[in-house]
Amino acid sequence: MGNIVLKDEIFGAVKEKCLALFDEKKTDLYEMATELMDIREIPMHYPYHHYIVPAVLLTACHTAVGGEREELVKRLDTAEQRARNILGGFCGFYGACGAGVGVGIFYSVFRGITPLAKEGWAAANQATADALAAIAGVEGPRCCKRCCFLALYSAQKTAREKLGIRLSMPEQIRCRYSDRNLDCKKEACPFFPQ
Repeated sequence: MGNIVLKDEIFGAVKEKCLALFDEKKTDLYEMATELMDIREIPMHYPYHHYIVPAVLLTACHTAVGGEREELVKRLDTAEQRARNILGGFCGFYGACGAGVGVGIFYSVFRGITPLAKEGWAAANQATADALAAIAGVEGPRCCKRCCFLALYSAQKTAREKLGIRLSMPEQIRCRYSDRNLDCKKEACPFFPQ
Protein backbone atom coordinates (compact mmCIF):
# COMPACT_ATOMS: atom_id res chain seq x y z
CA MET A 1 0.00 0.00 0.00
CA GLY A 2 2.96 2.31 0.35
CA ASN A 3 3.23 5.19 2.75
CA ILE A 4 -0.22 6.74 3.22
CA VAL A 5 -0.22 10.36 4.34
CA LEU A 6 -3.53 11.96 5.28
CA LYS A 7 -3.69 15.72 4.80
CA ASP A 8 -5.70 17.87 7.18
CA GLU A 9 -6.59 20.30 4.38
CA ILE A 10 -8.34 17.54 2.41
CA PHE A 11 -10.44 16.55 5.42
CA GLY A 12 -11.16 20.26 5.82
CA ALA A 13 -12.25 20.54 2.18
CA VAL A 14 -14.66 17.61 2.66
CA LYS A 15 -16.12 19.24 5.76
CA GLU A 16 -16.50 22.62 4.06
CA LYS A 17 -18.22 21.01 1.06
CA CYS A 18 -20.60 19.19 3.43
CA LEU A 19 -21.49 22.46 5.11
CA ALA A 20 -22.15 24.02 1.69
CA LEU A 21 -24.38 21.05 0.80
CA PHE A 22 -26.19 21.51 4.12
CA ASP A 23 -26.73 25.20 3.34
CA GLU A 24 -28.11 24.16 -0.08
CA LYS A 25 -30.44 21.65 1.66
CA LYS A 26 -29.13 18.68 -0.37
CA THR A 27 -30.17 15.15 0.62
CA ASP A 28 -29.43 13.06 -2.51
CA LEU A 29 -26.70 10.69 -1.35
CA TYR A 30 -25.21 10.02 -4.78
CA GLU A 31 -25.09 13.68 -5.74
CA MET A 32 -23.52 14.59 -2.42
CA ALA A 33 -20.97 11.77 -2.52
CA THR A 34 -19.83 12.60 -6.04
CA GLU A 35 -19.43 16.27 -5.13
CA LEU A 36 -17.07 15.18 -2.36
CA MET A 37 -15.29 12.61 -4.54
CA ASP A 38 -14.81 15.33 -7.17
CA ILE A 39 -12.74 17.48 -4.81
CA ARG A 40 -9.56 17.80 -6.86
CA GLU A 41 -7.24 16.36 -4.21
CA ILE A 42 -9.30 13.19 -3.59
CA PRO A 43 -7.55 10.25 -5.34
CA MET A 44 -9.39 7.33 -6.93
CA HIS A 45 -8.56 5.14 -3.92
CA TYR A 46 -7.58 6.54 -0.55
CA PRO A 47 -8.73 6.51 3.09
CA TYR A 48 -10.54 9.85 2.63
CA HIS A 49 -13.46 7.70 1.43
CA HIS A 50 -13.75 6.33 4.98
CA TYR A 51 -14.78 9.87 5.97
CA ILE A 52 -16.84 10.65 2.87
CA VAL A 53 -19.49 8.03 3.71
CA PRO A 54 -20.30 9.20 7.27
CA ALA A 55 -19.91 12.86 6.24
CA VAL A 56 -22.48 12.50 3.46
CA LEU A 57 -24.89 10.61 5.70
CA LEU A 58 -24.58 12.99 8.63
CA THR A 59 -25.10 15.98 6.37
CA ALA A 60 -28.09 14.48 4.56
CA CYS A 61 -29.79 13.32 7.76
CA HIS A 62 -29.07 16.58 9.51
CA THR A 63 -30.64 18.44 6.59
CA ALA A 64 -33.65 16.09 6.49
CA VAL A 65 -34.49 16.61 10.17
CA GLY A 66 -33.81 20.35 10.18
CA GLY A 67 -30.76 20.13 12.43
CA GLU A 68 -28.60 23.06 13.47
CA ARG A 69 -25.43 23.86 11.55
CA GLU A 70 -23.30 24.02 14.73
CA GLU A 71 -24.38 20.52 15.72
CA LEU A 72 -23.50 19.24 12.25
CA VAL A 73 -20.02 20.77 12.56
CA LYS A 74 -19.48 18.89 15.84
CA ARG A 75 -20.74 15.64 14.35
CA LEU A 76 -18.56 15.99 11.25
CA ASP A 77 -15.53 16.59 13.49
CA THR A 78 -16.31 13.47 15.53
CA ALA A 79 -16.81 11.39 12.38
CA GLU A 80 -13.50 12.64 10.99
CA GLN A 81 -11.63 11.66 14.15
CA ARG A 82 -13.10 8.15 13.99
CA ALA A 83 -12.63 7.74 10.22
CA ARG A 84 -8.95 8.66 10.52
CA ASN A 85 -8.48 5.47 12.56
CA ILE A 86 -9.50 3.24 9.63
CA LEU A 87 -6.25 2.37 7.88
CA GLY A 88 -5.74 2.35 4.15
CA GLY A 89 -6.30 -1.13 2.70
CA PHE A 90 -8.55 -2.08 5.63
CA CYS A 91 -10.86 -3.87 3.17
CA GLY A 92 -8.27 -6.41 2.08
CA PHE A 93 -5.97 -6.53 5.10
CA TYR A 94 -8.68 -6.68 7.79
CA GLY A 95 -11.75 -7.83 5.89
CA ALA A 96 -13.86 -4.78 6.69
CA CYS A 97 -14.10 -2.03 4.06
CA GLY A 98 -13.75 1.45 5.51
CA ALA A 99 -16.81 2.63 3.58
CA GLY A 100 -18.91 0.01 5.38
CA VAL A 101 -17.39 0.91 8.73
CA GLY A 102 -18.19 4.53 7.80
CA VAL A 103 -21.89 3.65 7.94
CA GLY A 104 -21.39 2.53 11.53
CA ILE A 105 -19.52 5.75 12.29
CA PHE A 106 -22.44 7.74 10.89
CA TYR A 107 -25.02 5.80 12.88
CA SER A 108 -23.16 5.94 16.18
CA VAL A 109 -22.38 9.66 15.84
CA PHE A 110 -25.91 10.58 14.72
CA ARG A 111 -27.50 8.62 17.59
CA GLY A 112 -24.82 9.45 20.16
CA ILE A 113 -23.98 5.79 20.72
CA THR A 114 -20.94 4.85 22.80
CA PRO A 115 -19.41 1.48 23.71
CA LEU A 116 -21.47 1.60 26.94
CA ALA A 117 -24.81 2.43 25.27
CA LYS A 118 -27.61 0.09 26.29
CA GLU A 119 -29.82 1.20 23.40
CA GLY A 120 -28.66 1.57 19.82
CA TRP A 121 -25.38 -0.32 20.25
CA ALA A 122 -26.74 -3.35 18.39
CA ALA A 123 -28.32 -1.16 15.69
CA ALA A 124 -25.00 0.60 15.01
CA ASN A 125 -23.28 -2.74 14.58
CA GLN A 126 -26.11 -4.00 12.39
CA ALA A 127 -25.84 -0.89 10.19
CA THR A 128 -22.14 -1.69 9.67
CA ALA A 129 -22.87 -5.37 9.07
CA ASP A 130 -25.53 -4.56 6.46
CA ALA A 131 -23.18 -2.18 4.63
CA LEU A 132 -20.35 -4.72 4.69
CA ALA A 133 -22.73 -7.41 3.38
CA ALA A 134 -23.70 -5.13 0.48
CA ILE A 135 -20.02 -4.46 -0.28
CA ALA A 136 -19.22 -8.17 -0.03
CA GLY A 137 -21.79 -8.84 -2.75
CA VAL A 138 -19.23 -7.72 -5.35
CA GLU A 139 -15.83 -9.40 -5.66
CA GLY A 140 -12.59 -7.39 -5.61
CA PRO A 141 -10.27 -5.82 -6.35
CA ARG A 142 -10.93 -2.76 -4.27
CA CYS A 143 -12.74 0.26 -5.63
CA CYS A 144 -13.35 3.04 -3.15
CA LYS A 145 -16.06 4.62 -5.32
CA ARG A 146 -18.00 1.35 -5.78
CA CYS A 147 -17.78 0.57 -2.07
CA CYS A 148 -19.02 4.03 -1.13
CA PHE A 149 -22.01 3.68 -3.43
CA LEU A 150 -22.86 0.23 -2.04
CA ALA A 151 -22.48 1.50 1.53
CA LEU A 152 -24.75 4.47 0.82
CA TYR A 153 -27.46 2.25 -0.69
CA SER A 154 -27.36 0.16 2.47
CA ALA A 155 -27.36 3.22 4.72
CA GLN A 156 -30.34 4.69 2.87
CA LYS A 157 -32.36 1.66 4.00
CA THR A 158 -30.96 1.86 7.53
CA ALA A 159 -31.87 5.55 7.82
CA ARG A 160 -35.41 4.82 6.67
CA GLU A 161 -36.00 1.74 8.83
CA LYS A 162 -34.10 2.65 12.00
CA LEU A 163 -34.25 6.45 12.06
CA GLY A 164 -37.42 7.19 10.09
CA ILE A 165 -35.44 9.43 7.72
CA ARG A 166 -36.00 9.18 3.97
CA LEU A 167 -32.95 9.97 1.85
CA SER A 168 -32.85 9.88 -1.93
CA MET A 169 -30.49 7.91 -4.13
CA PRO A 170 -30.88 7.04 -7.82
CA GLU A 171 -32.10 3.51 -8.49
CA GLN A 172 -29.27 3.00 -10.98
CA ILE A 173 -25.89 4.68 -10.73
CA ARG A 174 -23.68 5.09 -13.77
CA CYS A 175 -20.12 5.39 -12.49
CA ARG A 176 -18.14 8.25 -13.94
CA TYR A 177 -14.85 7.19 -12.38
CA SER A 178 -14.16 3.93 -14.24
CA ASP A 179 -11.69 5.52 -16.64
CA ARG A 180 -9.56 6.61 -13.64
CA ASN A 181 -9.55 3.15 -12.05
CA LEU A 182 -6.75 0.98 -13.40
CA ASP A 183 -8.32 -2.02 -11.64
CA CYS A 184 -11.90 -1.37 -12.80
CA LYS A 185 -14.01 -4.53 -13.02
CA LYS A 186 -15.81 -3.04 -16.04
CA GLU A 187 -19.01 -5.02 -16.78
CA ALA A 188 -18.58 -7.02 -13.55
CA CYS A 189 -19.29 -3.85 -11.54
CA PRO A 190 -22.95 -2.99 -10.96
CA PHE A 191 -22.19 0.69 -11.64
CA PHE A 192 -20.14 0.39 -14.81
CA PRO A 193 -21.70 2.58 -17.53
CA GLN A 194 -23.09 0.25 -20.17
